[in-house]
Amino acid sequence: MFINILKPALLLMVLVSVSAFSKDYSSLYKKLDKSVVIIYSDSQEVRAEDDKLVTKTASSLGSGTLINQQGLILTAAHVVNSADELTVTVKERGTYKAKVLASFEAADIALIKLISNETDFPFVKLGDSNKAEIGNEVFVIGTPYGLEHTLTVGHFSGKRIYQRPGFNKIEFIQTDAAINQGNSGGPLFLENGELIGVVSYIQSRSGGNEGLGFAASTAMVKDILIAQPMVWFGFEYTFLTPVMAAALNIPQRAGLLVEKVTTQSFAEKLGLKGGIVSAIIDNNPIILGGDVVLSIGPHILTGEEQNYLNILNYMRSLKGGDKVTFKVLRLGHEIELEAALPNLKIKLM
Repeated sequence: MFINILKPALLLMVLVSVSAFSKDYSSLYKKLDKSVVIIYSDSQEVRAEDDKLVTKTASSLGSGTLINQQGLILTAAHVVNSADELTVTVKERGTYKAKVLASFEAADIALIKLISNETDFPFVKLGDSNKAEIGNEVFVIGTPYGLEHTLTVGHFSGKRIYQRPGFNKIEFIQTDAAINQGNSGGPLFLENGELIGVVSYIQSRSGGNEGLGFAASTAMVKDILIAQPMVWFGFEYTFLTPVMAAALNIPQRAGLLVEKVTTQSFAEKLGLKGGIVSAIIDNNPIILGGDVVLSIGPHILTGEEQNYLNILNYMRSLKGGDKVTFKVLRLGHEIELEAALPNLKIKLM
């Protein structure tokens, strides 16, 4: 008799415990979801096939978050960096064209802007990721595998910081909230609705969610994209190793082989040219026929990490309107390309 009474009592205790630790995110979802957008990226490439030039278009999608009323969107750099055309869907508002304003590939963060005269878009403010602690509940809204405005819940699992001398720290938030293809660029919210991260990538053996997701922290976003916005270069490239440089008869040990130049990017403004021929050199697939960047400003490319950091810091030291010179190898001749940097001023309000 005692056992019969105990079983219902234990079951009731379990149900009460589960209820106590389960949080209803429906109200927060309704409040925040309108600020989450779907980003469609179209990228074109020209390739030489059977003595003809063939243009191919690749399409992908990601997510983003409106962070001011004027249509400024925070997303992941890899969602937009190669886009020749960006189309953004805002829930209950419609579809808009967009342009990239700033990008920092090393941290996988970017800012894009809706091309619109409207000034009343729903948005959320950037939160303070430094206040979040391991164990806090978090949730993600995005478009996994094209399933629009999907919510997933998990925890703040850890903080991963990568520090390089003389360089901004790269900071990612680790979470076990389900993240899949299409979530990239979307928001990571704290349990109170505060925006603390930009979904970046997952670590997975299966290709799907395995509870190891990472989001760029908003502390890093404020430090890098808002305080010192980096120009969006908009070109794909391959670092040439000494072996590859020798095979291509490059007059130095290293360089950047330009494979694709994105329309309306700073690279296009400079006049860089991309390649058209697919090849493999030293077991590395590359696209040949484009420019090889030999130096940027006063810095000759050497292939060393410190050299890369010096170039990055040099670019970040320049201001809007300053001119930057690229020395490139084109069709066997060294030429100089020069353009003025855009004047980037990011206003959140």
